[in-house]
Amino acid sequence: MDTPQSTDEGRQRPLILIVDDVKANIQVLAEILRDLGEVAFATDGPTALARAAELRPNLILLDVAMPGMDGHEVCRRLAADEATRHIPVIFVTARSDDSDEEAGLALGAIDFIRKPLSPTIVRARVRNHLAFQQTAADLRVANAELRRLAATDPLTGVFNRRRFLELAETEMRRLGRNGRAFGLIMMDVDHFKSINDTRGHAAGDHVLKAMADTCVGHLRTVDAVGRLGGEEFAILLPETDLPGVRLTAERLRESLGGLEVPINADTINFTISAGYTAVSDARDTVDDALKRADEALYQAKKLGRNRAICHADLKGTKKRP
Repeated sequence: MDTPQSTDEGRQRPLILIVDDVKANIQVLAEILRDLGEVAFATDGPTALARAAELRPNLILLDVAMPGMDGHEVCRRLAADEATRHIPVIFVTARSDDSDEEAGLALGAIDFIRKPLSPTIVRARVRNHLAFQQTAADLRVANAELRRLAATDPLTGVFNRRRFLELAETEMRRLGRNGRAFGLIMMDVDHFKSINDTRGHAAGDHVLKAMADTCVGHLRTVDAVGRLGGEEFAILLPETDLPGVRLTAERLRESLGGLEVPINADTINFTISAGYTAVSDARDTVDDALKRADEALYQAKKLGRNRAICHADLKGTKKRP
């Protein structure tokens, strides 16, 4: 009998683990279920627990009456282990006492199949449970995609404004716990209106996408890029002091200034202006930090663009009106 040695990750067919101390019973079930998935087996409780943890089957058919560790104890231990508690269990039993079935269901079993086995009923019940699992998995994937879409700017693929602000608030709370500063950078494309007016809005979209991709490619996985609106982007740098924020802002400015964005048979070059600040006081707020970065960005624009300015260096310059 084939015994797959893989986990559920990337598995093409469902894997069913049959647990019974009588090998003839395993052979009968394996033959009944061979069209529904791959089959693995165990002939005692400890082996069943080890195989369940190793293979992560989609379903376990578990005999109740086994010497040593019976099916009820196996089910109890499966449910107590984080690695196996999600695996559905169907008890297979010759017992007809309702209290025995009630005890099994109380342990977390999803169904009972009674002996002598009816191949039609066994296949139908297993098929239904596997179909339910697939539907639940599809739903989880769909919900994850909905969450991603709700947090993502559709043009650039970076975080949208709402999600970016949520992440910044999370970082503010972390600052309150560990006292480690974080950085905020605001940037936008210089003369973006001119790009749209002379090259068209599709060209402008290409520029914004290239800008977002470049920022993501030059940052750490813990950093976050958000599009706040139009050509305005913000970057969150967890556990980064002011010198680190300054270094990142300058590196991004230089990298973005060197891009050549292909548009049909031509290319577009652009520069960005940036304003940045570090947040090191837990009494600060995300709104105030963004305002500081925005004021520095305004000064970068006012002083000629294509530069990154720290809010701490403004020292009495005129704020954004």
